[in-house]
Amino acid sequence: MSLVLHDLLACCRGLESDKATERKKETERFRRLIRSEEVIQELDRNSGTKANSSNQLTWDAVFRFLQRFIQKETESLQSSKSNVTATTLATRQKKMAETCSLVKFFIRHANKRGPRLKRSDLLRHVIEVLQSSFCCSAYGENYSSLLLKDILSVRKYWCDISRQEWQSLLELYCGLFSSSFKSINRVLLSRVIYAVVKGCCTQAEGFNDSLFSFFSKAMLNARQEKHHSVLEHLVSALNIFLRSAAMNCRMRVCRLGEELLPSLLNVWAGMRPSANLKEEIVEFFNLQLRVHHPKGAKTQDAGAHAEQWTRWGSLLYSLYDTLVREISHIGSRGKYVTGTRHIAVKDNLIELTADICHLLFSDDSDAHVLEVTQASLRSTQMASPTQGAASKRRRVEMGWDVLRDHLQPQQSDFDVIPWLQIAAVLTSKYPSTVPAKELVQLLSVLYQLLAEQQRGNRGPYVLRCLREVAHCQAHISQRAQVYRAELGRLWVRIWPHVLRGVSSPHTESLSLDLLASIVHGGLIDMDREFWKLFRPSACKPTQSSALCLAQAMLTCPIPKSVASSSGFDFMLTPEGTSPNLKESLIAWLLMSDQNDEMEDSCTPHPIICRDFPHNLIASILVSLTFKDTRVGLKFLLGAEGIKSAFVQEDVSSDAKDKLEVIERFYQQFSFNALLPSEIRATHNESVKTATDDIQLAVVPALRNKLEKSLLSMADSLLSCSPDSTPPECLVRCFSQLTGVLAGFVSAGLLTEEEACCSQLFTKAKAVAQDLSGFISSVKMKMSEEGPMSTLRSLMKLCAQCTSRKPMDRAGSISSGLFLMTLPASLLSELAEFCKLHVLNNVPKRISVTVDDEQMDDECETTKNPQASNDIDLFEDGEDAHSSTNGSHRQKEDNTDASCGPGAKSLLTEDYQGKQDLALLAVLEFLCECGSALPLHGLLFKPQEVRRRLLLLLKQIDFSKALHLNMYLVLLKKLPAENSLSPEEFDALLQPLADLCYLYRQDQEICAAVLLSLLPSIQSLGKTSHTPEEMRHVQGSLLQVLSGFCVLSQTGKCVATVRAALVQCLVALLEADPLCNWAILTLRGAEAQHCPVSSVLPSHLADANHQVRMLVALSVERLFLDLRQNQPDQRKMLPLKHQQAAFENIYLKAQEGMKLPRGSSSEDQPDEALNRKATLLRSLSVVLCCSPVCEKQCLFALFQSYKENDVEEDLIKKMLCSVSKVQSYRSVKTFITSHLYYLVAEWLSQRQSDDRYTLGSFPYSLLDHNTVKDFYSSYYQMLIPHLVFLDDFEQVKSIGRCLERDWRHLLADCFPKMMVNILPYFALKGQDSQVAQQREKAHRVYDLLTDASCLGKKQIDSLIHSNLADIVVELLTTLYEGGAADGDTGDLKHFTGELDPVPNPPYFSSYVIKATLDYLSKCHGANHRSLVAILSKTPISIQKILLAVCEKAAEATNSYERHRILLMYHLFVSLLLREVKDGLGGALDFVLRDIIYTLIHHVNSRPLQCDEVSNRSLSLCCGLLTSVCQAALQFCDDALDCHLQVIVGTLTAQVTSQPFISQQVNRFIGNRCVSSFGIKGASKDLENLEKFLHVSSKAENRH
Repeated sequence: MSLVLHDLLACCRGLESDKATERKKETERFRRLIRSEEVIQELDRNSGTKANSSNQLTWDAVFRFLQRFIQKETESLQSSKSNVTATTLATRQKKMAETCSLVKFFIRHANKRGPRLKRSDLLRHVIEVLQSSFCCSAYGENYSSLLLKDILSVRKYWCDISRQEWQSLLELYCGLFSSSFKSINRVLLSRVIYAVVKGCCTQAEGFNDSLFSFFSKAMLNARQEKHHSVLEHLVSALNIFLRSAAMNCRMRVCRLGEELLPSLLNVWAGMRPSANLKEEIVEFFNLQLRVHHPKGAKTQDAGAHAEQWTRWGSLLYSLYDTLVREISHIGSRGKYVTGTRHIAVKDNLIELTADICHLLFSDDSDAHVLEVTQASLRSTQMASPTQGAASKRRRVEMGWDVLRDHLQPQQSDFDVIPWLQIAAVLTSKYPSTVPAKELVQLLSVLYQLLAEQQRGNRGPYVLRCLREVAHCQAHISQRAQVYRAELGRLWVRIWPHVLRGVSSPHTESLSLDLLASIVHGGLIDMDREFWKLFRPSACKPTQSSALCLAQAMLTCPIPKSVASSSGFDFMLTPEGTSPNLKESLIAWLLMSDQNDEMEDSCTPHPIICRDFPHNLIASILVSLTFKDTRVGLKFLLGAEGIKSAFVQEDVSSDAKDKLEVIERFYQQFSFNALLPSEIRATHNESVKTATDDIQLAVVPALRNKLEKSLLSMADSLLSCSPDSTPPECLVRCFSQLTGVLAGFVSAGLLTEEEACCSQLFTKAKAVAQDLSGFISSVKMKMSEEGPMSTLRSLMKLCAQCTSRKPMDRAGSISSGLFLMTLPASLLSELAEFCKLHVLNNVPKRISVTVDDEQMDDECETTKNPQASNDIDLFEDGEDAHSSTNGSHRQKEDNTDASCGPGAKSLLTEDYQGKQDLALLAVLEFLCECGSALPLHGLLFKPQEVRRRLLLLLKQIDFSKALHLNMYLVLLKKLPAENSLSPEEFDALLQPLADLCYLYRQDQEICAAVLLSLLPSIQSLGKTSHTPEEMRHVQGSLLQVLSGFCVLSQTGKCVATVRAALVQCLVALLEADPLCNWAILTLRGAEAQHCPVSSVLPSHLADANHQVRMLVALSVERLFLDLRQNQPDQRKMLPLKHQQAAFENIYLKAQEGMKLPRGSSSEDQPDEALNRKATLLRSLSVVLCCSPVCEKQCLFALFQSYKENDVEEDLIKKMLCSVSKVQSYRSVKTFITSHLYYLVAEWLSQRQSDDRYTLGSFPYSLLDHNTVKDFYSSYYQMLIPHLVFLDDFEQVKSIGRCLERDWRHLLADCFPKMMVNILPYFALKGQDSQVAQQREKAHRVYDLLTDASCLGKKQIDSLIHSNLADIVVELLTTLYEGGAADGDTGDLKHFTGELDPVPNPPYFSSYVIKATLDYLSKCHGANHRSLVAILSKTPISIQKILLAVCEKAAEATNSYERHRILLMYHLFVSLLLREVKDGLGGALDFVLRDIIYTLIHHVNSRPLQCDEVSNRSLSLCCGLLTSVCQAALQFCDDALDCHLQVIVGTLTAQVTSQPFISQQVNRFIGNRCVSSFGIKGASKDLENLEKFLHVSSKAENRH
């Protein structure tokens, strides 16, 4: 031990002395020694090593001495007399302050270079001191300050605090705040509580009970709190807690809100709160509205919830009254303030008021008067002084006419503007609830305000409100149709005022936006005068004017010219005539008339000095050269482009985003949101519409004019000096040039090769070359903030132009051409900039220290990460810390300004300077370039860009915020389809294991890392490299994800991390649906290798509802192959995967139904409802995506209804959404289609549970109130199955219930009953189950033939009279999927593994034909065939064909429709055998019916055929061939008039479905045209032959 440490050790021992004077003397010496640099270095060295730490003096050892010193001082104070003079008391207080000062001094010096002291020791000491009543009174305030500033403000400590420690802190400080303890300042207490609540909600879980209880008590008496700061911190903490609890505990959040809202209304109304406190209260009000009324839902059925609706309604009225008075006060205060003052009310207050107006305003326009009792606001407060006293009453008016009254022109701006803001938000956010009649009156008032807008500052707000009203009218166009004429007249009056507003700089943008909205909604008939707006003297090209022009072009055709008039002249052509309007618009956009002037002044062109939506200007310019401008612009922008171009950018806060996520999940809980299948179907429809082929013709003169103007613009820019040219103008210039070329290429007017040889492209490359010079100069100015900010905005612009996510048709082509203009020198300069900045990033480095417990482990992992076990990567000991790299402070001092509660994550921009942000923007752009496909014309090598980016990782130091963010950018942006080689991927992922280990307890960084891995995982599903080449890459990702799964299992991940992990698991399933390599290694008794398909469903039992619902909404990935490159195609996974997935899902969802142990009675209602919602949502997704599991899933739902007490209304709501997706007319129809299976499964449960009786079947889901109604509607389905079960007692019971003879019921059900019996006679095999079924069938049949039942004679009579119906019912049982009995014939070729099992009973075609033979032998004369028997009454054959066709028409999915076609094929095949006998004279009719039925099915196939539809098409063509062959053989005349239709149909199908050409060839090969004289169709057949010959050659080429 060194000499200085010997001195320190002696000093420390002196601090333990029993003599107060000696301790006091040593404190001064202690301070001096701790300040010594030599002592600090020695202690740092000893604390940073593990060897012999017990024999060395470390920071922790010194702290233990200091704790004993405090104990001695405390004992000394406790032993002192209590009754002393004021002087002695002051001395004691000074001594206590000095003691605390010494502790603070030591901790701050120890942790000045990063946390050196153990977090566990520090916290334990603080908690022990505060838990002692004497110590708390003596040191409580100082120690609370110490906790806040020196522990909770250090990110490393914050992340490492265990759940038990958070709980101790929470209980301690909530107890101190709630008690009458006065020694600690309440403001300080509230600040600590805010920090602790934030920690409990972000770093741990399971504190809901404690926090609900605390806030319920603490906030009820809020009005009695003297300090606004206390309330501000408490309400802020309350909001943090409620946001975290809202997902899991909606009912409790609503209940707490209903309890606390009166108190906070009283604070608002009676305490004149500060601005910050008002902000927090508004946030609380807003949160409560979102939780009670997600997305503005007004009723419970729509998803709204309140614990006590009457009370909540009263509170809403009170809140409305308070907000209206607040807005009124703001206005009245503004009238008396001198000087300029912002008149508008804050957006959050306006939005809150609009939300309440939406909830309280009725559908009519009348005002509603309500008397609000002031005392009612305090009705829930305990010990309220107003109880029993008289209450003041106040009349509150509300309604649409009240809103209009505030918008009268005579009102002042201070009164009008807030209500204009409210009206704008109300109409934009809730357009569907605005009464159509009110729209007229509101528009009339706004017109009056617009006409007098010269008064004051209200003009812009009137225009905004009018814009939202225009959008609202377009949204409710059907309801507004009644008032269309009146509304039209008002818009016609408004129109000229808006046109005049364009000339004013203050209202130009808003006026143009309003004009665009009016045009978009078609609210008036546009005249030619409108086009005069787009001229140099009226307005210049801006984003608003360009969007307005685009909307006009999309809405109506452009006139050829506009008549000139005084003051409205367009440019004149050299001949002095009025030019073509399209040419004038091109000239206006490119300011062609000002080119000469701009060349003289050397200023950049206006069109490249402003930002526009990406590719909008280029799309407008190109479409103006087309003959049909409207179709051209729509083609170039695409459906999504049209919407996105007009969406105003909305910058929202994280808190608002989280509330929107919560609202969406509430809608999923209550089944008021779309299912994934519905969303995808809508998306596919829009994609299909957008990809319709169109032909575009260009006007050569306009195209030449455009190209000439663009070249002139570029030349003008190149002639300007670099100093006077902003670099953004260069990027915008060559972006416009490449965008125009891309438009022509996408329209088919140019090839990409021709575009690359054009003058425009050459000029674009010249402009891009100029950009390299700016980047070179920037490297010399890396320390200057101005150039760095410019570089950042420049790189964002470049990244937008090279983005791989195009929003329109020309986007991908434009991106490729833009990349081709970039010189290699530009990217080289940018890469060099990154290298220099990364190497010179020393000032931003965060202090690093290493705790002795984990130094060796970290070094070992860093040196050899691949050798370490994938589980050990995340192992941490009992006292392990999150990371050495996480140990940082924002500044060396401990001021609150620098470190808030929990410090700040390294991910925040607070740690990054302008240079860092510029670097990250450069990285994003370089990643876009590096991940580009190696196109022929590229001037740079993407692989070289990737190499230089990956070289940066060799300098990576995750202790630096810049390096951490840099790596996350590379993870998110660099991987793309086929962009990375396996070696490059390995290099990218190499630091990942270290990063995850170091920050494994920083929940925010863990979640960010997992989300950053999504692109890498997705790219694995698209790569062209072999699995062997990618094996190591896959292993690296799976290792990290396995580690996070282990952390999740052991409770070391909060819900946000687990939700991110679920997203990664879903991405893995999309990349590898069959889990060939997506296998995780999890920890159990021994390491378990689990495929992701079994890991994902396990999260259905997660403790957090959001995580469970994320999984429930994603389980379709377990059934479908949803590859990222084909999002519109559904490919089913193999049968065994789907069956295993369903069993796993249902098992885990049922496991999740169990309430957690120790859950409080208050938590249970929420937990029960949430878990039911998870179960129902997961089952609903399976029902929508897996036909093969549909019946099992529906029965699981019925079983849950009984076993889990799931509410009937919730199930019906869920089934309603499913039936819509499945195209059923109603829930009842959907259930009925599976009823036979459901009843059979229900009754089969009786073997293990006698509660499953027919009477207990949940018939109420079929909208039946009584069992009698159920029996009456479905006895024909129930009785046949009961008969087969030999349950005649239940049959008799049904007869008694329906008051009918049970034998008559048997006769009514006879056809279905026979189908449940006769086929079992034909079953082959000696299998015990088959033998048992055969024996049971014989036994039941014998019972039926008994005289006491139907009797043999009646049965024979019923078979004879119902033969056609029996045949139909037999055909209905066809299912070839599980056929193992004999030869199944041709039908087997048309079956698939995934064909769903039909309702029982079901049999193969072999069994059905054998049964039909049995019927014909037993009940026909001379052993004739069944068809021959049916031919005696030809109507029977027609009846059977019609019945099968009707079933096909009713089928809602392709699988069932295909099965019915198989039934049709089976019966038609039987008919064709008897064609030679004439089918009882009905041959012509039957052939015609069959031919046109098959043609109908061929022509009605879906546009996007799946595998089942293709099989159906193949079956129809094959059967059509067989029918024609039989007809040609036996009755050629019957085919003559149909052959032309057949050939035409087949020709069309071969065009779109080449795979059936073989069958069509067979059709031609089997004809005998010349032999049978069918000469009329020979020409069609020859044409078809030629077509097939050409198509087969094309197939061979491909």
